[in-house]
Amino acid sequence: MVLPKWICHQIPERCLVLKGWRMPLCSRCFGLYFGLVLSFIFSITFNIARLFNKNQLLLVAFVLCSPLAIDGTTQLFKLRESNNSMRLVTGLMSGIFCGVGLHYIIIHYF
Repeated sequence: MVLPKWICHQIPERCLVLKGWRMPLCSRCFGLYFGLVLSFIFSITFNIARLFNKNQLLLVAFVLCSPLAIDGTTQLFKLRESNNSMRLVTGLMSGIFCGVGLHYIIIHYF
């Protein structure tokens, strides 16, 4: 399955393989999208976004998204090569923030 490049770059060696089947998303994008969907549903179900004010949410964003930024940037500048486990974890962390952040935006601005 080929997805548009704006969804994921789909570099084969960065894609997870499950039971011999290569996923159409790289491990980082899979973690990001999976974390976003699950945390958004979880946040709506348990009203998690209402627990944060704007400043607290910015702190959570910094904590959860910094590892992805550091991992991606150091890899971009060829300072080191990341592995799929690290990409998956950093994607999940950022996705979790994105799901809760999206719920926060919806309830406070719409």
